[in-house]
Amino acid sequence: MGKLLETPKELAERVGIPVSNVRYLIREDMLDHIFTAPGRRNPKIPKGAWERYVEKFTVKAAVSEGPGAASGAN
Repeated sequence: MGKLLETPKELAERVGIPVSNVRYLIREDMLDHIFTAPGRRNPKIPKGAWERYVEKFTVKAAVSEGPGAASGAN
């Protein structure tokens, strides 16, 4: 069984982004997290939190009807 919680550093290494970006997402309450110490210290990210973040904030591509459809050219 995998870990239920990971540190910001572990998440950053797993997904390939700087740990400062993970800490920013935590600070802005954009990424699910819990604090394991008093005073909003020692944040941990629950399993699946990154995947939920990506799903929520992914910009979906526009669907086109063929070449030139997005630009309006016919």
